Order: sequence, then C-alpha cells, then structure tokens
Amino acid sequence: MYLGELLLGYITLLNLHIAISYLLPDQSKKTKHKTQVVKKNLNPVWNHAFCYENLTIDELRNRVLELTVWDYDRGSSNDFLGGLRLGLGSKIESWDDSQGMEREAWQMMLERPNSWHEYTLNLRSSMDSQVD
Repeated sequence: MYLGELLLGYITLLNLHIAISYLLPDQSKKTKHKTQVVKKNLNPVWNHAFCYENLTIDELRNRVLELTVWDYDRGSSNDFLGGLRLGLGSKIESWDDSQGMEREAWQMMLERPNSWHEYTLNLRSSMDSQVD
C-alpha cells in the first residue's frame, strides 16, 4: 500500500499573523502545525509548508483539515480571526461540516493526488459546527 503525504503551503494571508492546522479528528500535537508569528507587519507573507506524512487517499477521505488564523497577542490570549475546514462534509461528526469550496477543494485534491492545487477560500467567522 502506497503511503503519501499531504503538503500544505501558505504564501500570503492578508493582515493575519499566525495560522494553525490540525488533521481532524486528531487534535494532538501529532497533527498540529503552526506557522511562525510575523511581528509588526499588517500584511504578513509566509513561505511556509506543512507536511502530513504516511497517509493514504482512503485515510484522507475520512479526515478533515482544519485551519485557523489568529492575531498573536503577547501576554494575553490570541484573537481568533477566522478558519476553515477542508473535508468531504459527511456531517457524521460535528467537525466534518465542510461546505461549498471547502468540500470542492478537498475533493479535487483527493481526485488528483501528487499535483499542486491552489484555491482561494473565505475564512469562517466561527468554527462552530455548520451541521443542521
């Protein structure tokens, strides 16, 4: 069985300072990835990639990539700016609630592995479940 990797690249996120991702349902340090904090910059640019290794396409069909973006505050709690969940949106679990372009982007990545995909997605204002 071929085990591949999920590689995520972040080049630019306007006016955002830190991005954190998890490969749900696991929210442990094992699947947590975090960008560097960009300090004193209203238009930060990252040339950063996250890599999740040893995953099959079948495993990814049952996983959801959650990305959240935060305004880093030294000495106090960080401010949530938005987030998204890339997945198939089966809605079996509350975190598997991808819709629209979140679902379409994930589906395209599963259908065309080993290819570079580039999408522009709007961030959610809340990560509360969208399950009806």
